[in-house]
Amino acid sequence: MSDAILLDIHDGVATITFNRPDSLNTFTAPMMDGLGDAYRECDENDAVRAVVITGAGKAFCAGADMSAGGKTFAAEDVAMDFSSCPLSFQAWDVRKPVIAACNGHAVGVGLGIALQADLRIFAQDGKYGLLQNRRGVIADFAVEHVLPRLVGFERAFELIVRAVRLDGREAADWGLASRVLPADEVLACAQEIALDMAQNCSPLIMGMHKRMLWKALDMSLPDTIEMETKALHYSMTGPDAAEGGMAYFERRTPQWKSSVNADWPQWMDK
Repeated sequence: MSDAILLDIHDGVATITFNRPDSLNTFTAPMMDGLGDAYRECDENDAVRAVVITGAGKAFCAGADMSAGGKTFAAEDVAMDFSSCPLSFQAWDVRKPVIAACNGHAVGVGLGIALQADLRIFAQDGKYGLLQNRRGVIADFAVEHVLPRLVGFERAFELIVRAVRLDGREAADWGLASRVLPADEVLACAQEIALDMAQNCSPLIMGMHKRMLWKALDMSLPDTIEMETKALHYSMTGPDAAEGGMAYFERRTPQWKSSVNADWPQWMDK
C-alpha cells in the first residue's frame, strides 16, 4: 500500500487517510492503487465493521495532482486503457458502511471519491466541487450516476456541467452531505457514527442493507420487494436475529455472531 494512503483499524472501525498534507492530498496514481487496496482489505477483514475515509492536514483531497501542468490530461501522455472508476475496489463494493469525513476541500476526483461513500460529513469552510469541466475533461467516479440520485437532476447538472464550487454549508443545503461541522470536528463525528454502527448493528445485516440500497437504485419496485423479501427471510434464520432481540431485552450491547465473509448470501451479488 502507498505511503500516501494510511490504514488504521481500531474497535471495529477502519480509518483510511490520504497522507499528502503538503500537497492538499492531491490524488496520484499510487494513491489510486493504495485506496483500492485499502477498500478491498476493509471488505475482506471481518475485524472491520465500518470505514471512515479522511485526509491528513487541511484538505480531504483537492483534486488530481496537476504538478505536470498542462500535460496532466494530455492524451499523448496518458494511456487510454483505464476506467473512469479506476479503483481496483470501489467504495460501494465494500460490504461495510463507508463514511467520508471531508475535513477540508474535496474537489474534482476528491469529491468523486466522497460521493461514492455512503455518508458524507463536510467541513463548513471547505470548498466542494466537480471542476473538471473547467479543466476541459469529463468528471469521473460515476458522478453522472450517483449525483442525480443524490441531489436531483438540476443540481447535478449545475454541479457537473456548470462546475460550480460550494462551501460546506451550501453543499449540505444542496444535499451533498448529511452534516456540516467545523473542520476540527469532522473526523471525530464520522468515527463516532462508525463506532456506533460497529458496536450496535449486525455486520452482516449492515452489509446486506448497503448492497440492497445501491442495487435498488437501478431496480423496479417489484424486483426490489422480491430482493428485500429474500433478504428478510435469510436474516430471520441467522443467529443475529435472536441475539439482537435478546440484547435489547437484556439492555446490553449485542454480541454479533455473523460474519460478512463467512455468511454472505452469494445471490446478493448476482
